[in-house]
Amino acid sequence: MPELAVLMPVRNGEATVHRAVASTLRALPGDSELAIWDDASTDGTVAVIERFADRRVRLVRSERPEGVGAALRALSERTDSRFVARMDADDVCLPWRFAAQTAGLRLSSCQILFSPVLRFRTSPLRVAPSAPTAIPPAALRLHLAVMCVVMHPTMIARRRALEIAGGYRDTPAEDYDLWLRAGTAGVPMGRMALPTLAYRRHAAQVSLTGEYSRRVSADALLTRSYRDFVRATLDLDIDWMPGQPTGSADAAGAARELRARLEERSTRLSPWQRRLLRRTMRRLPS
Repeated sequence: MPELAVLMPVRNGEATVHRAVASTLRALPGDSELAIWDDASTDGTVAVIERFADRRVRLVRSERPEGVGAALRALSERTDSRFVARMDADDVCLPWRFAAQTAGLRLSSCQILFSPVLRFRTSPLRVAPSAPTAIPPAALRLHLAVMCVVMHPTMIARRRALEIAGGYRDTPAEDYDLWLRAGTAGVPMGRMALPTLAYRRHAAQVSLTGEYSRRVSADALLTRSYRDFVRATLDLDIDWMPGQPTGSADAAGAARELRARLEERSTRLSPWQRRLLRRTMRRLPS
């Protein structure tokens, strides 16, 4: 049983997957594996991956597209490591990532841990680092009541924590859905201050489209996960989720209730963490 398994789903990633795999292998310790799910690619993705002569690479091919949630669920079932991490096929893993993150898990109360990223674009090259700021578990729970403030491909977790949360499901925002369920189950999650990933921004990203936002706000599974999380975290029953319309009196009232409860709970945080939370709360309707 390897100590760490990194899960990487990919579909038609021929242009970027070599850099993603190479950088991940460079950062991986020896007692680990990179489990890759090819989601029925129609380009040269598989050929690129098969050129890596490294025993730590395990490639699983699907004959039909399954989607990210199903791919991650399948990879989780095919691995049995103590720690599980995520990697996207268009990002670049920084060399110190897994050494820093496994140490962070061992030295903190967190069972799921994230990190900041270096955002970059190519043609022309532009790099924009996110704030190197840690978010402890108590603060991250409040941020998650507003939006998903953590980057999925930076995740590392104890496998047991993901199992307690129920694992990945088929929703448009499979990551946010999992974090909400983990929070409801009482799994401590946090973000370390050290960036561990170069996150590629490009026009083809699904999460940047209006259609994606509409699918997320209308998804019944995610809405239920959010309501359960807010009930468990803030002792608040609301029939609304951030990102959904606030045109009705009930939705506008729910948004006001959420803001008020977050303000109340934020008094328990440090002054710096309160300032960070208020930045996130700007996303709430006034």
